[in-house]
Amino acid sequence: GGGGAGGGDVARSFLKKNKDELHAKLPALMAASRWPFVRDLFLARAADSRRGEVARQFAASMKELTETLAATDQHFIRCIKPNDRRAPFDFDEALVRSQLQSCGVLAAACVAQAGFPYRRTFLSMLDDFRDLLTLEEQRLAWGGSAAERKAMVRKLLTQAGFADEDYQLGRTMVFGSAGLEAQFAERARELRERREADERARQREAEAMSAEQKARLAEMEREREEAHAAMIAAAEAATVDAEKRRLEAEAEARAKDAELEATRAAMQQELEERRAAADAAEAQRAADEAALEEARREEEARLLEAAQRQRAAEEQARGLAEKEGR
Repeated sequence: GGGGAGGGDVARSFLKKNKDELHAKLPALMAASRWPFVRDLFLARAADSRRGEVARQFAASMKELTETLAATDQHFIRCIKPNDRRAPFDFDEALVRSQLQSCGVLAAACVAQAGFPYRRTFLSMLDDFRDLLTLEEQRLAWGGSAAERKAMVRKLLTQAGFADEDYQLGRTMVFGSAGLEAQFAERARELRERREADERARQREAEAMSAEQKARLAEMEREREEAHAAMIAAAEAATVDAEKRRLEAEAEARAKDAELEATRAAMQQELEERRAAADAAEAQRAADEAALEEARREEEARLLEAAQRQRAAEEQARGLAEKEGR
């Protein structure tokens, strides 16, 4: 208990005891170094006319470090000594294995392998595979609630063929077994290919329907030509029956003409409607993409603001703790 208390006193009084000041010429001397790394360390301090204390410089460096760490994705890194000879590109297998075992790296890897080493937020996972989502699902991914994002992640994993034991969904993150990310990327590629094949099949059906319409139009043209030929043949006859047939042929030819013109007008109207619908869909898609991008920027701004508030609260708490320690 006494040792712990003494250590705490030392930690709390670090800034108070380390009041040793650097000589004013030392930062200027180090800033003139021919080594860029050393020069950069002391360049800003040399420009400062005040004599900086070591403790204050240490606190400023720690603040910069914490801000850098908060702005990045943190990963676990363990430094291993490759050999005792300080030789580059020379790995002593027994020495490295001993360090990995004594530091618990192998045990940690086994635990991660047995658990859920893949961990991503719903938002990050949906953003990685946003091309598998519809525009409505993309809007929900960026502007919806955590429950809606969770439902979409579950839907994607189910469509990709993963069993429930392969992953777990938390409140804001998905936890997966080893290799889930690579497996999901592969299955997402297969799912994307299936969707593209379905889209090509629908396009072929649309083209087939257009060909059917063209065939129908050609058949009507042939029938009209036959009606006109029959009218001419009937006009050449001089008998009453021939005249009657001529009149009937003329009426049938006029009916075929009217039917053909009506069909052409309907097809033209349908084509114009399709073009108008396609233009409207493209305009809606552009508007949806703009709205999606705006929602994404708002979400990023909100997350950044929340992170800044959290850092400010942590700094305030540390300041209060230091005051209480004094």
